[in-house]
Amino acid sequence: MMMDKRNLSPLELIRIATEHAYCAQHLLHNDSKVTGIGYEKSDALAPITSLMYTAFELTLKAYLLHDHKKLTPPKRLMELVEMNSELGLSNQDRKLLKNLARQQAFRKGLDYELWENRQQLQVFCTEILALYERLQHLMPIELQMNYQ
Repeated sequence: MMMDKRNLSPLELIRIATEHAYCAQHLLHNDSKVTGIGYEKSDALAPITSLMYTAFELTLKAYLLHDHKKLTPPKRLMELVEMNSELGLSNQDRKLLKNLARQQAFRKGLDYELWENRQQLQVFCTEILALYERLQHLMPIELQMNYQ
């Protein structure tokens, strides 16, 4: 069976990014815990950061594609932030995104030990969700769902 491969449109990327952000928000608002098999509770803060990393990555890629900018080769999050410099993100916003990227270092087998305790990570998750919400307000009108 042959599968066709196609590029996603900016609107499709935004939809997927938004779904990731909604899932992260849901996890955060449910005490950042997930009940697994045997009713054991698992911490959901690391998965929240993974969901938000993907949400930011896809959103920033969608903005670039909307502006007809090239994305090859695939870019890291901070490269995408720089390529979207016209968004005017503050130094504090950039710092949050840099920490979000560092939080994903576990994918490479690394840990930056950014947080002294779970509460600090939980505050960070709240801040990163708020930043994503602010980023939504900077979205080109053509990419907004209510414009469609």
